[in-house]
Amino acid sequence: MKSFKSYQHQRILLSDKTIANGDYIIDEEITVRIKDGFLNDVEGDDGSLLPAIATADGSHIEHWKEGVLHCENEPAVIDNIDNYEEWWLDGKQVLPQQK
Repeated sequence: MKSFKSYQHQRILLSDKTIANGDYIIDEEITVRIKDGFLNDVEGDDGSLLPAIATADGSHIEHWKEGVLHCENEPAVIDNIDNYEEWWLDGKQVLPQQK
């Protein structure tokens, strides 16, 4: 699946030019979470971290923080269809952390 990397630092507006805010479903398949116009993970009701981008079947997820790819404890992008992972911190791609 195509990554949403091109949306880094991009404020997302709705068709009426208002700033997007909340959860949106695309093609009944992809959940997109936006806070104040920027892709952003959110905390679920159970305290878990919900990714900013997630397919319904969980085959592709992306973690974002205030409009940039970011995840400290796991890959920020996980794609199980094309079989790849990408690690990002504060919008910069990094190598996986060695344990």
